[in-house]
Order: sequence, then structure tokens, then C-alpha cells
Amino acid sequence: ASRHDGPVVLFTGDLALLHDLGALVGAARVGLHLTIVCVDNDGGGIFSMLPIAGRPDAVPAADFETLFRTPHGLDLVGFDGIGGVRARAVGDEATLRGELARSTTGTTPGVDLLVVPVDRDADVAQRRAVTAAVRAAVT
Repeated sequence: ASRHDGPVVLFTGDLALLHDLGALVGAARVGLHLTIVCVDNDGGGIFSMLPIAGRPDAVPAADFETLFRTPHGLDLVGFDGIGGVRARAVGDEATLRGELARSTTGTTPGVDLLVVPVDRDADVAQRRAVTAAVRAAVT
């Protein structure tokens, strides 16, 4: 965003966002025009797609939850106002489209954090269903 004239959109997950909180606040403080769309599934839900996730003999469920899914339990919208970040929850596609249009076409620099809450288990089930459907379609 610092090398580009105009707005930039970043798509990231909640754990990556939490890892880079210092950069988030820094970007807001120096007046970058940045919109962040953050998928908030309370941790590393994508790790549930790893083969080891289905092997309780290899990793007990409690250990898998702690070591891979790593739930953080934080309300990311709570970052609103910290260091100039403007954070808000986005619950549906229409709202996301509207917020993206507003934040990317506006002339006010700063960081807009759009938090998209996702049910981690429902997401994993949907990914598995899509994978199975694609596999069935190609065989």
C-alpha cells in the first residue's frame, strides 16, 4: 500500500492478522489507504483440511485443537479505533460489497478492517463437500 497510489485491498485470515498487529497499527498511523478483509474463523480452520486432522491416533483432538486450530477467542472488531484502524463486522455478501466499495472509492486514507466471521466447522464441511463433488465430476 505504501508503493501504490490509491487504495489497496488485502485478504487475510485472523491468525495472520493477529501475527502482524504492529504492521496494522503502523499502516493506519502513516495514513496508508488500505482495506483489509479478514476471514475470522477463530483460528487456523484451514488446518482441519490436513490429513492429520482425521487421525486421532496420531494427534489427540485436544492437541490438534491447541496446536493446529489455535483458537484465539478475540473480537477483532474490538481493534476499531486502535491506532486509527476502522474495524467493523461484515455478515453477508451484500454488506461486504458495499463496505469494499465505500472503503476503496473514498478519499479518506487509513486502514479499514472488514471482519468476516466464518463458522470454522461449517467451512471445513463445505470445503470437503466441494472437494468430493469435484473428485466425483472428474472421475
